[in-house]
Amino acid sequence: MNARQHRRTRWLVAGLLFAATAGSAWAQEETETAPAPQRFRLQVEVKTHFRSSRDVTFLDPFPFPPSFLPPGQSAVFLRTPQHGDSLEVSTVNLIGEANLAPNLKGRIEVHFLDLYNRNPTSSDDRIQLHEAWLRFGRKFEALTAQPDGLTAYALVGKAPRFSKQRVRQLESYGLWGTAVGRFEELQLELGGTLGRHAYWRSQLSNGNPLFFRDPNALAGDNGTPERVPGNVHPIFQSGFPILYDTKSNDVNFNGQFQTGGGLGVRFVGASGEGVDLLGWYFQRRMADEVALRGTFYSGDLDLLLGPFNLFPLPVHGREEEEWGINAEARALGLQLFAQYVNQKIAGLPRSGAEAELSWRAEIPGILVGETPVVRWVEPVVRASFIDNHFVAPPLFPAPSVAWDWRKYDLGVRVGIVPGVDVTSEYSLQDVHTRPGKIHPNELLLTLRAAY
Repeated sequence: MNARQHRRTRWLVAGLLFAATAGSAWAQEETETAPAPQRFRLQVEVKTHFRSSRDVTFLDPFPFPPSFLPPGQSAVFLRTPQHGDSLEVSTVNLIGEANLAPNLKGRIEVHFLDLYNRNPTSSDDRIQLHEAWLRFGRKFEALTAQPDGLTAYALVGKAPRFSKQRVRQLESYGLWGTAVGRFEELQLELGGTLGRHAYWRSQLSNGNPLFFRDPNALAGDNGTPERVPGNVHPIFQSGFPILYDTKSNDVNFNGQFQTGGGLGVRFVGASGEGVDLLGWYFQRRMADEVALRGTFYSGDLDLLLGPFNLFPLPVHGREEEEWGINAEARALGLQLFAQYVNQKIAGLPRSGAEAELSWRAEIPGILVGETPVVRWVEPVVRASFIDNHFVAPPLFPAPSVAWDWRKYDLGVRVGIVPGVDVTSEYSLQDVHTRPGKIHPNELLLTLRAAY
């Protein structure tokens, strides 16, 4: 670890001690005005989907030898992971929350099956720990009114990045919701408020390794055991993968930490209506290669160099960094989340934006017996795009990582009864390839039940 990293670590540890000691005093003041939350809470969430994916095929330019070809094929293709119609239970989630003291909160979230987060889809873990953290002090999330004066908190464990959109109104993800911060990170996060309108965030984490996946529901399969040369019988197709930060790996002991920070301002009334702006920055040094579960492909730099370094992407250095701006607003039943991102991955630049707008209308409901059903309706529209400011070599085996993308998601959520809702959404994609545009569109219907 170099001197710069030592200084960062000392400042973060000092902030942790400050937050842990100061948080108790501020929490004592909060308990005088706010009711005590439920001490322990356990929730089970089940999601069932109907999915209809358009069949799209693109010839892979890499000169694969015959042993890499599936039976009956004369070439390798990028193709929709699973085209046509499918009915599936995608995930069963167990969520536990604990309010252990006025200034101490914890959360654990375990996913079973987790079909739409697995990558590769057919060979990744069926049980995944998504969150497991403790927080000292109170954290004021986006569009939450802040008190006067100073507050601080410290969070330790596996948790989402502070720059992530915490509540998506659709089940699918936008392009940047996939590419940056989709999965939780092993981290130490410090933050606090600076009076009623300003706040700050900082993070020291392992950083999740770079990999690639299709931005639709299924990630597809790349480097799975069924694709071993000489015995290629894929369960799912490869999809049209984009570069993204995949799930966290094991604990990092080599000193190559990711650091990040952010500053924000918010103007929020007692009703929750207002505006919240956050600027943020993250940086880490990529590893030469990272072993990933379920695939013989490696993450980080090895992925960008391609097989045997024959046709590598034009990488320079090993720094991965991104900065961005989040804007959130709520008024008159409308809610907006917008994000701009500028990123460099080992010298490969790309940029883009994502915006989601929703409007929720409460309705009286329809009586079924003595139970009112259909309690609210929420139409949602989301647009996202990625512009890659680099060119992949003509024979790079995953050309889709350098394509420019436009993704438009239209949907509506309907609340049936408390804890049960249905989401219908359609993704339209304009993907700019060298030969022309392709449109791997997808319909997704979701029934969610939480108890």
